[in-house]
Amino acid sequence: MFRQRGRSLSEPTKAFGNGPGPQKGGSAPAVRLRIVHGTMNRIASAALAVFLLAGSRAPAVAGHGVSHVPSYYPHEIRIDALHPAAAADGLGNKTLHAYIGAMPGFGGRVPDHVKPVESLGSFLVLGFNPASETFASGESRCTAARGILAALRERAPGFVFHPYPVTPYHADYLHHLDRIEETRAALGAQTGATKPLKFRAKGRHAQAIVRSRWTLASKGWDVSLEEVPVDALIADARVQLNGWLGPPWVKEGWFQAYRLLASAVAGAENRRTVDETHGRLMRGEYLDLAERANLERRLVAALTRGCARMVVGYTLKREYYNDDFLAGVENIAYDSQLGLNSPVFVRTAKLKDFPWNGSLHLGMAGRPEAAWNPVAGFTDPAGRLIWSMVGDPALMPFPSSASWIPNRFEFTVTAARGQSGGVKVPADAVRPEPGTGALRPVGKWTFASAKVVYKFLASPFQDGTETEVADLLYPFVLAYRWGAKAGPDDQAYDPGLDAALATMRGRLVGVRAVRVERTVKPIAPGFDVIQKTPVIEVYLRDAPGDEHQVAALAPPWSTVPWHLLVLMEEAVLRGHAAFSKEEAERRGVGWLDLVRDRPLQAKLKALIGELERQRYRPDALKDLVTAEAAGLRWRALRTFAEEKGHLLVTNGPYRLTEWRPDSVVLQAVREATYPLGFGTFDRYVHPPRAVIREVTRETGRIVVRADAEKTVKVQRSYKTVLEPLTRKTTRGLYGILVDSRYLLVGADGAVVGAGKMRWEEDGRFVVDLPERMSPGRYTVLLAIYLDGNSLTPSAKALRFQVRTR
Repeated sequence: MFRQRGRSLSEPTKAFGNGPGPQKGGSAPAVRLRIVHGTMNRIASAALAVFLLAGSRAPAVAGHGVSHVPSYYPHEIRIDALHPAAAADGLGNKTLHAYIGAMPGFGGRVPDHVKPVESLGSFLVLGFNPASETFASGESRCTAARGILAALRERAPGFVFHPYPVTPYHADYLHHLDRIEETRAALGAQTGATKPLKFRAKGRHAQAIVRSRWTLASKGWDVSLEEVPVDALIADARVQLNGWLGPPWVKEGWFQAYRLLASAVAGAENRRTVDETHGRLMRGEYLDLAERANLERRLVAALTRGCARMVVGYTLKREYYNDDFLAGVENIAYDSQLGLNSPVFVRTAKLKDFPWNGSLHLGMAGRPEAAWNPVAGFTDPAGRLIWSMVGDPALMPFPSSASWIPNRFEFTVTAARGQSGGVKVPADAVRPEPGTGALRPVGKWTFASAKVVYKFLASPFQDGTETEVADLLYPFVLAYRWGAKAGPDDQAYDPGLDAALATMRGRLVGVRAVRVERTVKPIAPGFDVIQKTPVIEVYLRDAPGDEHQVAALAPPWSTVPWHLLVLMEEAVLRGHAAFSKEEAERRGVGWLDLVRDRPLQAKLKALIGELERQRYRPDALKDLVTAEAAGLRWRALRTFAEEKGHLLVTNGPYRLTEWRPDSVVLQAVREATYPLGFGTFDRYVHPPRAVIREVTRETGRIVVRADAEKTVKVQRSYKTVLEPLTRKTTRGLYGILVDSRYLLVGADGAVVGAGKMRWEEDGRFVVDLPERMSPGRYTVLLAIYLDGNSLTPSAKALRFQVRTR
């Protein structure tokens, strides 16, 4: 909303769901613009939009610059399905800016202006035939495994030898550093396996490695080497429903180790250890970092006991972008495990020639095949990339750690440590009823282990309707209605949603809408944006320790309006389609697609007309949405569908404008009411890295000296510099967030102490050792992280002996 300068306002909770209706035209945001006499018209809105765009290209003049330019750098993004050879040509001739998810088909030398980014690609996993009598015992398997590992020590192209399931691309790498080094050292000078073995291999890298050392068996097998892509490993664990991307721990090493190895765990006692430890980590049942690290180490030890299934290494995924001085892109942020196909990439990349209004051209190896619906669609690589542009997640994966970045809100967490309860839940908080989704009061004497207060940066949907509290709560209704079966004949049930949302449903205790704050934000002389900020409390049980992971468990957020979710529900209930691919195949109907399925779109438009006449709103929202407001919602959706030719309505930074089987075009939402602007996530570009230069043991303490490795911009190019890490070290004009970490490991392999190092004024980091230490051999594990970057850390392990008290 625009207005002349004024004071901040506060809107009470009773106003939820009763905001102004959409403007005529549907695609413009529901805003109020006051110019001189307070009149509002579309000409004035258009004039302001032109003003904003012009201001974004002009240098700021003191007192007259535009302080906020909404959305992100490229004005347009085009995604084409390209064969690797065509991608290499496009990158080479500078018509393609990046090729995502696959290796371009360079026939020879890679051009100088084409640069790579590396992320964790896949694990190489060794397994033994469970039907083989030769490898029936753990001892026989482990003996054979040591010989195979010794043979794999020599580096192979595209393969990193790493006989441990937690890698430098996992944030919890430091917690396992001593065991990783001990596993390597245990191989000693052992020679490779000499006993003839029948190998089978799955995956390109696995086949190449086996062929270079052994013979692939034509029939029967003793040993397998399997390449497991990270993307495939976490695909069925990752939630991509509307604005949720969890589970929160999806990038943790211990979580991925469990998914890799748990299926082969043998022995009832070991199985209990694995399941109990895994459950405690997921529920956050630990008091401090030392206890958490011990749980992670115990889990991995139990998973690898008996050598039935072992990680022998990993591969790196290389993706390429065009870094040409004039026609290239810069400001590239990418994820340590997702690479360029991540929300942070499209929110940071900018063109060197037209940073704020150019067209970004991206290529991918495959066509978009998955259906386009925000509940259980967009599941293939192309779909995930498209959804990360048109939709806005509540939180995004932190690119260089396992934490999360708040995207559309601020939050605070209050947690009760060491117990399952402790946080009183207000009696007027609500919780959806499994099987129906009805919002029921939690009642008196309800407790949780964590309370999260979210302050959301709301903005209008692309059909012109305002984001209201009803929109933020309805995803919970859908999750409980479609993720839990009310009875054997319940048609409002999708098993895929049940599995994907089980973690969230198991932890949600209650939700409470508190208020809506309204803040005046100046954007230009005489013009203000009124930012609506709903404040909502969420109460959780069994929450993990990392506060950002807690916030990612069940954020009350929706990137599509409630009326679009209801439309999809009605379409599924009437047998027109199904949310998920698996349920569509089971029911013999189409996979719900809001854009490309023309016959379905005709049915949806007819359904919209019916719901508009009824002024329909679901029972769960009748206390939040009036019949009149519901009627305006359906009218806005009908108008949008008529004008745009599709039904993919979001409040995200890009809108869909063109689509063909091999190509998609999206345009930036240059609306002043979109709350995020240029540079919002630029601090995740080229994160600095600490390099430990020296570790010494002095009397009663460990002393660490470190450097800072930074990327600095020189004209339109970048270079890496190394300088001593001190309290005055900066990135440009900004200070660096320094987080130091140590773990003290006793002779029995248990972590006996953990915490932060003390940072002295002279730049040294100090670990004070306990005054009384029992005799024995100790190991201290050390790492320093800059700006949250735990990717391939310069971690060190120092071993020392305590002989007397």
